[in-house]
Amino acid sequence: MTNLLSGWRAALRNVLWLDALQAAAISAAPVILAVLAHEPRLGWTAIAAFWACFGDPGGPLRQRASSMLALGLIGALFCFLASASAGHLWLLLPLTFVCCTFGGLLRVLGPAAAIVGTLLSAGFVVAAELPAPTLADSLSYTLFFLGGAVWAVLMTALVWRRRPWKDATHAVAHCYRGLADFADALARMYSGLTPAGGPQAWTAVTKPQRSAQRALIEAARTRIREVQDARPSRRARAHQLMYLLDSAEDSFIALVAAADLLESNAPRWLGRGAGAHLSHALHRYASVCNAIASTSDVNDAKQAECLRERLAHYSAGLHDLRGGAMAYAPELASIVPVLDRMLHTAQAVMQTLFDQSDAPAAPAQSSRSVSRARQAWRTLRQNLGVESDAFRHALRVGIGATIAVALSKTFAVNHGYWMSLTLVFILQPYFATTWQRTVERVIGSVAGAIGASLLGLLLSTPLSVALAVLPIALGTFAARTIHYALFTFFLTSQFVLVSHIQQPDIYEPMLAALRAFNSVLGGILALLVGFLVWPEKEPRQLAGALTRALDRHAAYALALAREKSGAAQDQEQGAESGIVGLRRLACLSADNAEASLQRLQQNPVHRERNVDTAVNLLNAMRRITAAGTVLEIQPALPPDSAAASALRDFGLTLAHALHPQDDAPPPHPRQLAVPGIIATAEPALAGPLDRIAQQARQVRQLRDRIEKQPAA
Repeated sequence: MTNLLSGWRAALRNVLWLDALQAAAISAAPVILAVLAHEPRLGWTAIAAFWACFGDPGGPLRQRASSMLALGLIGALFCFLASASAGHLWLLLPLTFVCCTFGGLLRVLGPAAAIVGTLLSAGFVVAAELPAPTLADSLSYTLFFLGGAVWAVLMTALVWRRRPWKDATHAVAHCYRGLADFADALARMYSGLTPAGGPQAWTAVTKPQRSAQRALIEAARTRIREVQDARPSRRARAHQLMYLLDSAEDSFIALVAAADLLESNAPRWLGRGAGAHLSHALHRYASVCNAIASTSDVNDAKQAECLRERLAHYSAGLHDLRGGAMAYAPELASIVPVLDRMLHTAQAVMQTLFDQSDAPAAPAQSSRSVSRARQAWRTLRQNLGVESDAFRHALRVGIGATIAVALSKTFAVNHGYWMSLTLVFILQPYFATTWQRTVERVIGSVAGAIGASLLGLLLSTPLSVALAVLPIALGTFAARTIHYALFTFFLTSQFVLVSHIQQPDIYEPMLAALRAFNSVLGGILALLVGFLVWPEKEPRQLAGALTRALDRHAAYALALAREKSGAAQDQEQGAESGIVGLRRLACLSADNAEASLQRLQQNPVHRERNVDTAVNLLNAMRRITAAGTVLEIQPALPPDSAAASALRDFGLTLAHALHPQDDAPPPHPRQLAVPGIIATAEPALAGPLDRIAQQARQVRQLRDRIEKQPAA
């Protein structure tokens, strides 16, 4: 319960309320104008403006405006095709398949394009139900739709402009808040640990924190690159943000190392006075991260003084830890360098934020040889084949939407577009996620329909209904990043009220009941399509994801052993070939494998007997990267020493144990013992190397278990 509440608090804290208010006002204004001007078709304009704001990818203004305008232009074309062919089923169904398949295929261009594609598909199926018996009526609805998109673009670009690097700044701030949450979680875990708490208890705390923080860092990196590529005039600011993000990642790695040391030494440190000092130090570091995240004005003396005070408080805590605390637990000497590294990184961030003379210089701009449009077209062409998972999902969307429109038209379902709309929104590439979306969508739709009915009974005039759309739209845009069921609740309430503006002769409870009923039908149809049309082979995908993750962890362990042995690094290696890049790839591959495992566990019609083995493999890989982060901060051996040669050989053994190559037999468990010459030459290397070796033995045993099961 505590974790759930903390998760909701973190989600609410990360909501960009001003941006949500902007989008809500832009989408609610046409509804109010529709009542004042007695023009129900402006409700369609409101829907177009809402979808344009919903499809706003954030970032540079050019990218935002082009995405919203593309949605408006293509959506207007889809609106005309759907409404003009609505009376001819033989024409409507092929157009539905083609247009919705195209919308589903846009997923290959990234998450922002996936949202635009879904909205385009939704616009087509809704337009097929518009009251447009003539081409002139279809054209008028098309212009109203285009007007809504243009209205949203103009308000965003000219009237209510957002700074182009604002999203990147917020993304970096979220990273530091995530670091604070991670440090607080470690402090609470350690202070509340009992002797019975084992690795499972630590995994339950550290795994979600690590996954969430890695996702925040990658999202922030994407936002900064958008600004860096699109706004050369802001390149210095973008580079400063990248420096802050790199510092956040460095602190994240140090926290992972601290978590590994705490997990390994908790039984020895538990119950001693040192434990309280350590917990207090982590809480103080969390306050430092929160101060960095809250910095909004580098010229504000109060904010600078607040950060200095918290840094001094954290430094004093480390001084206490080195003094009396280590007298009770000398083993704490292994974690002090990690905490010092976090202090030095935070001090460097302090100088970067409030001492502009120490800010890093911006690098020279690199030219891009391939335009985005050409690269997008190339990506689309590469995925035009049944062997592509993205293309199969696009066909799945096209087939499902065509079936839904056919059922709606054939049986004259009242407001049947809500059934098609629900299918388009909840149909996902994987059946497990479709199932989860269906449950959340149905719950949110039914609850939202009931809420809209009650609200309709309280609002007596059309103007009051229109004004109520603004706060509900604010809830819709705010809830999209909190929980899908809550988002659907507000969305249903908003669309029921907008539909009442368009069709005032229909009573709100009737509209709400139709919305809830058709949403249930759409959810059932989406489940059937997801289960029957190219169902994914999740066990096979999980096996491939685990193999890739083990391969990347093996590469990380080998590179780490080579670095600590003093081996010369290749000067021509890329950014992804260094220790930081290999560690990042290893963590991302583990996250991808875990996402595949979660989809498999959520699938209600499939059970995999190797789930427990996969969970243990993922836990072993996460402990490898955790121990590796401790190893990264240790001093290297002299490159010409016998210990360095032994470490290089041991790195090869570890890599081969994690991911055997050339069909050679994996090493014997006795070969995975840390050579004594390494422990003698540099004792600080022995501890993390031994933990990596333990996990390598665990991986070997788990792989043997998987290989023996089919024969049984």
